[in-house]
Amino acid sequence: MSHATQLHNRRYLNDYLEIINRHGLPGNAKIEVCQEIHRAVTTTVKGVLEHSLEEELTQYLGLSRYEHLPWGRRPELTRSGTYGRELLTQYGRIADLRVPKFRRGNRELKWQTIERYERCWGPLLDHHLMGYCLGLSLRDLQEVMYETLGEVVSLSACNRLVWEVEAQVKALKSATIESPPVVVMVDGMWVKIAYPTGQQRQDAQGRLRAVKRKEKRVVLSALGLWGDGHWEIVHWQIAPGENQGAWHHCLGELYRKGITDETTKLVVSDGSKGLEGALDYHFYGVPHQRCIFHKIKNLTDHLVFEALDVKGAKGDEKAEHQAREARKKAILADASAIYAHHGEAEIRERAAHFRDKWEEREPEAVAAFFVDFDKTLAYLRVGLPDALLPLVRTTNLLERFHREARRKQHDIGMFQSERGCEVLWYLMAMRETAKQQALVRCNLCWL
Repeated sequence: MSHATQLHNRRYLNDYLEIINRHGLPGNAKIEVCQEIHRAVTTTVKGVLEHSLEEELTQYLGLSRYEHLPWGRRPELTRSGTYGRELLTQYGRIADLRVPKFRRGNRELKWQTIERYERCWGPLLDHHLMGYCLGLSLRDLQEVMYETLGEVVSLSACNRLVWEVEAQVKALKSATIESPPVVVMVDGMWVKIAYPTGQQRQDAQGRLRAVKRKEKRVVLSALGLWGDGHWEIVHWQIAPGENQGAWHHCLGELYRKGITDETTKLVVSDGSKGLEGALDYHFYGVPHQRCIFHKIKNLTDHLVFEALDVKGAKGDEKAEHQAREARKKAILADASAIYAHHGEAEIRERAAHFRDKWEEREPEAVAAFFVDFDKTLAYLRVGLPDALLPLVRTTNLLERFHREARRKQHDIGMFQSERGCEVLWYLMAMRETAKQQALVRCNLCWL
């Protein structure tokens, strides 16, 4: 029996978690003490909620408990005791919350404290969604939710919890941006997504399951950078490939959201194929900045290692390897030094020295480096504040976001659907947006 199947055996799960708590964790607090504190907290929360419900009902009726009217009251406005209700909160499970009720017409009352049929109260499920965003798999989410809810939630229920975010995903991707960013960074990241083949198979429990096949897709992302230095993921889409048609559709969506050639001062990319034509159509005349980091990094793809300074006997593979590594580090360091200054004249002068030094030994690498070299200096000609210049020379801001996505994909192996990929992208984008907003507020507090 697999661990996933055993999770639905309450005795197995209780023993499993107890062993972890007793032997696998530091044990900063005794279990008995934790249980006593937990009971005290849930009792307090229960009392506060019941008091809030009672006050809400009193305000709705305009009468306190046991207050009589000489002409009487209709059944729809007459208390009729309470009914018990189970409520799961971030503080623990309340098994018998007492909810006031009327003699008749309880459906007409719209509670503010809790919603009708609400089973999970407060930011409980939001906390679990954040755990999913931070790297928990759905099976990990099962175990974490058991600690709070006191019961095993099925994988399909965990999936539904994640898919409830879909409405917010669609709203964000379709909404227009009132104050468009001045700089837009675009890049693609390849992911693995499982697609159904149309066939079915029978699992160990005799249930029919859809047969899926892993396929590669690219997520085209656009990051907006505003004048105050904060940035957000403004759009993304899943495409079969990073070609002109896919970029045409992606940039068209940006245009529809209000990010146009009139609002954008600079577009930054790593020079992916198919992007140039789409940029000319949607962002004609907007300067295109080629990522300096990728320009320097691509030097290593064209090194021929002629006239190596090998320190050792001829044919010594170790010495030749060290010489190659030394050549690679030296040319990358010299290429990086070109952009160590923010003056265009100084950069071009350093580029000329770089050409003179390396053209004879590495002609292919130098030739490739100077292809579209002028585009690596576009950020100097658009009149952006000096504080933004280090941020717009490269696509590092977007690469940092993609690094988080790669870490998540590594944890889960592959996305089981495009829906799951879209939801995760949204959750990560919201998390990064929150970081940026918090940073801006922090900086304002220091001023």
